[in-house]
Amino acid sequence: MLFRSILSHYSAQYTAGGDEGIIDGLRGDVNWRKGGWQGYQGEDFEAIVDLGSGQTIHSLGAGFLQDVSPWILFPKKVEFSGSSDGKKFKRILTVPNIVPDTDMKAQVKDFSGEIAPEVFRYIKIKATTYGKLPAWHPGAGYDSHIFVDEILVN
Repeated sequence: MLFRSILSHYSAQYTAGGDEGIIDGLRGDVNWRKGGWQGYQGEDFEAIVDLGSGQTIHSLGAGFLQDVSPWILFPKKVEFSGSSDGKKFKRILTVPNIVPDTDMKAQVKDFSGEIAPEVFRYIKIKATTYGKLPAWHPGAGYDSHIFVDEILVN
C-alpha cells in the first residue's frame, strides 16, 4: 500500500512515525504514550490509500483508540469508499461506533467489515470526529482527539 494523500493534519506530538505510520503493519497498542498512533484534534481523519493497481477487496478496516480521560474518543463512524481512478469514489462500507463515550477503559478497536468482493485501486477512509467533549468531562467544550493506527485492506 502507498499513500496517495492524508487529507487531514495530524498533531506534531502524535505522528506514528509519519504519513506511512498508519500503513506500516505495526499496530499501536493501548499505551498511546509509546507513540504508535496518529492523533487528530478537532477534525475528521481522512486519507486515500493507493493500492498500486486494481485489487479485489473483501474487507476493510482501520484501528482506533479510546482513552476518554486524556480526550481520546472513538470516531462517531468510519466510512470507506473505493475508486478505480482516484477521482470518483463509491461508498462501500460504513462502520458506526457502538462503544459509549462513558466507557473509561483505555481500549483499541478495529472499525471493520466484510464487503462483496469488488476491484478498486484507491480506498478512501473518513473517520468522523466525536466532536467537543461532553458536559460531564473535565475538558468539556474542548475538541476531542481521534487516534488512528493501521488501515486494513484485504
